[in-house]
Amino acid sequence: MEARHVHHDYYASLPDFDSRLKVSILGRLELDIEFPNIAERFAPYLGWLDHPEVMKIHFEDLVNDRAATLNRIIDHFLARVPLTTPRKRFSIRLSRPSTQANLRPSVQANRRMEKRFTSEHKKIFKDVAGDLLIRLGYEKDNNW
Repeated sequence: MEARHVHHDYYASLPDFDSRLKVSILGRLELDIEFPNIAERFAPYLGWLDHPEVMKIHFEDLVNDRAATLNRIIDHFLARVPLTTPRKRFSIRLSRPSTQANLRPSVQANRRMEKRFTSEHKKIFKDVAGDLLIRLGYEKDNNW
């Protein structure tokens, strides 16, 4: 966690990863600084999934199949905002973000995180967030 994050010191005070993950899922109601559970943190944004003008992509799409994802983004954008710029030039400019070097470590961290989700973490997550991972397109059903 970023050292300047408002909850950094609290997370650092916890004894292990298991405790930190549970707090990340359950939130902390006893704080003066807002830190709701995972479902409440996502709730303000879930309505966007129901709007056709909002394109739904996963961070992993940008890492695992970047060219195809960028082309989907361009197509989605150009269908709504016609431009005179040639599509090829638009694609080339989008395909060179300065953050490319930072993408791979994040995906590797996510894969490690998936392996550390115990059956208890999964139960807590499902109890708190219900079908959140299904709505976000990360899971097909609740058998994850």
